[in-house]
Amino acid sequence: MNNTNDTESDQLEHYWTILYEFYKVYIWVLVGVGVPGNVACILVTTSMTLTTATLYMSLLAVADLLALVLKLISHQIYIYNVTLNTFLCKMGVFVDLVSNYANWTLVLVCLERFLSIRFPLKKKIYFTKKRAILIAVLLGMILCLCYIYAFIQIDHIEETYCDYQDSSDFASTYWHWITAFIYYFLPFILLLIFPCLIIVSLRRQRKAREAMVRTTPDTSGETTQTRVEVAISVMVVCDAIVVFVTYAPICILRLIEPFDILNYDNPHTMFKIGSVCILA
Repeated sequence: MNNTNDTESDQLEHYWTILYEFYKVYIWVLVGVGVPGNVACILVTTSMTLTTATLYMSLLAVADLLALVLKLISHQIYIYNVTLNTFLCKMGVFVDLVSNYANWTLVLVCLERFLSIRFPLKKKIYFTKKRAILIAVLLGMILCLCYIYAFIQIDHIEETYCDYQDSSDFASTYWHWITAFIYYFLPFILLLIFPCLIIVSLRRQRKAREAMVRTTPDTSGETTQTRVEVAISVMVVCDAIVVFVTYAPICILRLIEPFDILNYDNPHTMFKIGSVCILA
């Protein structure tokens, strides 16, 4: 019996060592790829004609860049065992808020791309630049309201641990589902639906264009604009697929977590859960 416990303890220590070493390195890979990519996206989109597509792409790049920087700061705070205080705990909520806003901005980009491809004429009437800005601002305000409870309740419980002061059922049960729905489930579902709709719309648009070219010669200006629209749409779909694949494991974890079906005493299970949480 003691040999079994010693073996499990050794396995757990081994797995946590692997996770810790991975945790120390992975953020630098994200920053090394994400920061130059987002900066390049901002420079390219701001040099193009301002449209709802370039507006949302710039906003997405800025939000993602800010989220990366804030996550790097939080990462360094954990790595160097900085003593937590109320401010740092609240900052952790702000990091989640910015990351959530970046995810929802990607949803907005997918929605804009779908409307642009499927309803090009109506999109110019109903989805103007002013309305696009208003939607982005309202989205930020709604997310801030959703995170008010976390901003108020979360605080440092120990020197290296933040948690909600309210120990009621709302904090342990309902708030779990609220945050999971806003942060994971709803964006996850929408990022599954919109890319599929965009791909179908692109195929229909291509067939319609091929039929039109047979009878009416296309102009170079229209061809250039079409290529730009298609390129942006393909880039958005690829981005959405990456986010979808990355968030699939954490969505499954958040879905089954409250039902107490996970064996946290098992080293293999703990290793899988830790890996999923780090990647999310």
